[in-house]
Amino acid sequence: MEAGRHYDTNFDLALRSLKDEGVIMLLESKQQKKYVVNYDKLDQAYSIINSDPKEGDEHQKVLVQPYVHEPEGYVFWFDNRETRRLRKQSVYNIYFKNTDNLNFAAQLITRSVDTPKTVYMGSLNEPESYISRLWRAVSIVSSESKDGTFILQNVQDKDRIACGNNRQRGKIALIIFRRLGYLQEVSVKGNSTVFKLTGKKPFTITLDDIFHRLRHP
Repeated sequence: MEAGRHYDTNFDLALRSLKDEGVIMLLESKQQKKYVVNYDKLDQAYSIINSDPKEGDEHQKVLVQPYVHEPEGYVFWFDNRETRRLRKQSVYNIYFKNTDNLNFAAQLITRSVDTPKTVYMGSLNEPESYISRLWRAVSIVSSESKDGTFILQNVQDKDRIACGNNRQRGKIALIIFRRLGYLQEVSVKGNSTVFKLTGKKPFTITLDDIFHRLRHP
């Protein structure tokens, strides 16, 4: 139940390992797999929970949040692990609202097991939301560039408030715009990624569109 849609290969391997060691037991069921902690192995289970791998241990694992609760009302969309260029770049889980697929939120995944901070970007259907303001900033800096290219710093210089502290919202916006196909990575300049617009733009619905659809369902 805790794993939800976050069930993956690593989680499956962890369950198998605990089952092989007898720490947990599988309860047979025709509909779904159910596990229970082996009462005779409680001491071992507690030792695993409270373990603190020592530096240099060949079995040491990097502690990353294995499961992050989705923000209420939002659905997990993707994370940016595959598109990171540098190992030190932040990892974000990106979500969209279940009632508005152009309303986004993000969570920074850290090595801490503390509850991650949720960054709400607002909706591209709302003109004054952070995500809409950042799209306008991206559009402006692209038009002002001779070759149409830009970096995150250019976007921040255009709208520092929308970019937020440490340019966090700006980073998230570029991740989302890239995923939506609004921009593409064209090169690297120092530690900065150079982007360019693709020509694809956010889809917005006007009142005329709504009335037209009501008249012609």
